Amino acid sequence: MQQRSDKTPLAAASTDKEAPANTSRSRRGGSAGSRRRTSTSKKPAEGKPQSAAPASSADSKAELKQDGSAGKAAKPKQKRRLLLMLQGVLLLIVICIGVTFYLQLQSLDNYLVPLRSEPYELESGATARTVVNDLAGDRYPKVVLWAYVKLNADKLSHIQKGQYAIDGITPLAELLQNMTRGDVLEQEPMTVAIVEGMNIGQIEKRLSAQDELKQDAAECFKKPKDFQEETLSKEDLEFLGGAKDTLEGLLMPATYPYFKDDSAKAMLQRALRSMVQYLRLNFPKEPEEGLLQTPYEVLILASIVEKETSLESEKPLIAGVFFNRLKKGMRLQTDAAVMYGVSPDFKGPLKASQLKQDTPYNTYTRTGLPPTPIAMPSATAIDAVLHPAKTDAIYFVAKSYDPRDGHNFASSLREHNRNVAAYKQSVREYKRSQK
Repeated sequence: MQQRSDKTPLAAASTDKEAPANTSRSRRGGSAGSRRRTSTSKKPAEGKPQSAAPASSADSKAELKQDGSAGKAAKPKQKRRLLLMLQGVLLLIVICIGVTFYLQLQSLDNYLVPLRSEPYELESGATARTVVNDLAGDRYPKVVLWAYVKLNADKLSHIQKGQYAIDGITPLAELLQNMTRGDVLEQEPMTVAIVEGMNIGQIEKRLSAQDELKQDAAECFKKPKDFQEETLSKEDLEFLGGAKDTLEGLLMPATYPYFKDDSAKAMLQRALRSMVQYLRLNFPKEPEEGLLQTPYEVLILASIVEKETSLESEKPLIAGVFFNRLKKGMRLQTDAAVMYGVSPDFKGPLKASQLKQDTPYNTYTRTGLPPTPIAMPSATAIDAVLHPAKTDAIYFVAKSYDPRDGHNFASSLREHNRNVAAYKQSVREYKRSQK
């Protein structure tokens, strides 16, 4: 017993030297701890290094606490990194979208609109937005087209109607400039002719037959005075002697060009202004005594000259005959005026009863001029009346059945009767040849 107790302290001392870290546990654990240390504390074998003593539970807990606090500190840093990465990605996307948007916006000016075989037609009320969407909508996003129109609003505010050529080599910006300036595609215009010798009823029918014309002239024919007052200046109306009850004789014969949906009223206005302008340029400031004293009288007589012959060379001679008769106080005795009095559309031939029937236009029953022109006189007929040929003739009659043969002129009734007989013989021969 004493020997065992003597050895025990030596073993404990040896153990204490080898593992000093366990002393505190030894003190707390009492004898039981001493027994565990005795049984487990053996000398290490020679030549083998002694292994490190296991860490205490307190140290392990401390290490776990440190690891936990370090993990908690790392989580906010990771979140911040993720947030920064997301912000960076979003910023990069925004930049890419912005650059793409800018490049597309810049490229629109130089975008070559594909070739179109038919003219590109803009109707009234077309806007730059509808045009840009139509021409480039299949190649660019709507938002880019919207921004383009907004940025160029000042330059594109007056797109004009018409037809435009799209040739496949003209950039969008240039096409839009053309539309703003109204550089429409040059087309062959349609035409309508106011033919010399036509009366106002024939002109009205001709205009109404033009399907491509805007039919807005009906009121011009129904209310001619209002139309003249609306169209002519105050000076023009005074020159003409005031607005007239009819447009007969007031429209200058010519071939008038027009495009689709042009106004028939506007065409009549051109014809009216053209006639008055021609008269103002050519009517003498001081008419010769004995000649016609007003521009309207010139138109009346010129319309009769126009209906009597289609040969330009004869017009001054026929005007000279009428002037000679007026000077002598003779009636004009012109069939053309009588026929107009029967009906503006009357084609003849005149009967003896119609020659005797008194109307304002019957120049066999009344002296002087008819109250209005009987047709639209040409410029050459007006010139003939303003500058009639000097002649002694007071009669004329057609040479033959063919108006292209002209007239025979005479200064005496006897000579005139011979000419009439020759004319009748020519007509009889023509009729026999047609059987």
